[in-house]
Amino acid sequence: MANRYPLIANSSANQIQELATSDNLDLTGNNIVGVVSITASGNVTIGGTLTYEDVTNQDVLGLSTFRSGVQFGAAGVGGTISAAGNAELVGIVTAGIVALDAVSEQLIRIDGNTASIVYNSGGANIGYCSNPTGDITLSVTGIPTSSFDNQALTFSLIVDNSTAAAAGVRTCNAVKLNNVTKTIRWSGGSVGTGNTTSYDIFNFTGINTIGSGTTTANYEVFGLVNGDFRLY
Repeated sequence: MANRYPLIANSSANQIQELATSDNLDLTGNNIVGVVSITASGNVTIGGTLTYEDVTNQDVLGLSTFRSGVQFGAAGVGGTISAAGNAELVGIVTAGIVALDAVSEQLIRIDGNTASIVYNSGGANIGYCSNPTGDITLSVTGIPTSSFDNQALTFSLIVDNSTAAAAGVRTCNAVKLNNVTKTIRWSGGSVGTGNTTSYDIFNFTGINTIGSGTTTANYEVFGLVNGDFRLY
């Protein structure tokens, strides 16, 4: 008797016999446990959830859903796509045709003298301070410190100096990166200032001059003001 076919009970013949090659083995309501490996020469249909690890190659003809995102390379060293759709790729992206419906960047509205921005590689690194009562501190958190060497960061802060609360000219004269206070290297050597009754845009570029991204202490911050966008 061959040992590769399951044994079944044939009640009509009162026999224990092998499952015929063309018959099906119905295990409805039962489990198979302790299986070392399963080899199928045809299709496998699974009605529930399939959990698997260490897949070498995967050829998908239909739709794949990744609910928590996608990582490329070990621990995402080559790039990631988050569940929210944000993509960050380390290498070169080559595309034959790129079609964009629109290009825009989200503005973060700030009411007060501390402009808090969470770093986003996909944008949303622009703050709008609409009601300053004093000089402003730009505090940027969430800057990656792992697999983030040799990077340059850009941030902008639009300050509305036209409101009564501004009571004159307010400037953004302090920058923190991951709570590390940075010295701003202003263009021309003078601290950038705004203008009365106008909008002023404070632009900052942080460059990692050391190389290692393990700490934001390795960044130099350069500042430039594009201002005097008057309301009169």
